[in-house]
This record gives sequence, structure tokens and C-alpha cells, in this order.
Amino acid sequence: MMQRPPDSSSPSGLVSDPLSSDSPQQHTASSSDKNHALPLLSRRNVLLLAGGSFAVMSAPRWLQQAAAQNTVQNAAATQASPADSDFLALSTLLTANQKLQPQTSARTYAALSAQAPEFQKQAAALWQFAKAHQLKNVDALAAAVANNAELNAVLHKIISAWYLGVVGDGPQGKVIAFESALMFDQVRDAVVVPTYCRAAPGYWVTKPAVLKARV
Repeated sequence: MMQRPPDSSSPSGLVSDPLSSDSPQQHTASSSDKNHALPLLSRRNVLLLAGGSFAVMSAPRWLQQAAAQNTVQNAAATQASPADSDFLALSTLLTANQKLQPQTSARTYAALSAQAPEFQKQAAALWQFAKAHQLKNVDALAAAVANNAELNAVLHKIISAWYLGVVGDGPQGKVIAFESALMFDQVRDAVVVPTYCRAAPGYWVTKPAVLKARV
């Protein structure tokens, strides 16, 4: 019987098994797969990065400006002056609301100060009065300053600004907040804040339909 001659390419004359895990061809194929996998992974990351950059660059200009404004407002809130902090504390006392926004408080204080140069001194005097007499609620403070025309006026001016979201009257009025105005908190569970027109222009002049309940 004739025997198969040994393979001269294999060491020690052994025949290499193509299915063996130690086969050189398998090592070569594995290395090739890894080399092909790496560029695919890098390409995917590049595409994801490019897509994210395009989304940011294509965002509406007003959205970018709003985000920038929020960043500036948040930075300003962290650097609030003592007067701003006192006004926020006074506003919390007058409105009995523990969730007033520092940014809105700072804007309200600035608008009230711009419309009346004496406002800052009056607001500071009202806050000092409340602390000196240890008054913890608006009813007690209002009763205590009822005979003081100056402090009583500034008290109502601050409350009005927070509830209406507007500082000043008529053409001189300045809108500080709309959706977050405190007047909506009283009916927020039943009435949708009208942030957009619900029907044709002038729809409110039409007398609403009367609903009759079935008996």
C-alpha cells in the first residue's frame, strides 16, 4: 500500500488541519475580520457625531437664543445680590408661595425699581418691618402696615406684579411673566392657561352657548 508523502510546508512533516483552531489560515482570517471591524465602528461614530452636530446647527435661531438666555439667567441667579435675595424672601411672604422662580423675582424687582426710583428703599423698609415684628404671613403684615400709606402701597404693588405678571399700568406696563403668573394657580386644575387663540379672532364677543342639564 502506498503512503501519502508528508507535506513539506508543515513543520516536522505534519499535515495541518484546516479546521484546527491553530490553523494559520484561521488566524489570518480573524485578524482580517478585526481590521475590517475597526473602520466600521469608527465610521459609525463619525456619522453619529456628524448627525448630532447637524441637529444643533439646524436648530431654529429663536431656540438657540432661548437656550442662551436661560444659561445667562441661571448664571445671574447664582450671583443674586442681597437686595434680590431680600425681595425674593419678601415676595415669598406676601404670596405664601414657596416655589417662586429667582429669575422671575429678579426681573420683577428690576422692573419695579425702574418705574419708581424710591421702590428699592420702600421694599427694603417693608422687609425690615416684617422681620422686626416677626410677621410670618401676608394678612398679619397687611394689617400692621394698613395705616402706613407708603408701606401699604408697596405691599400691594408687589402682590399685583406677581399675580398679574405685569409691572405698571397702561402703556407703561411691562409683562414679566404670563403662564407663570400666580393668578392662574387658583384655577389651574380646571382652566387651561390661554397661551394661544382658541378660535377665530374676536371669538370672545359671541355669547357662549347655554348648556341645559338633563333632569
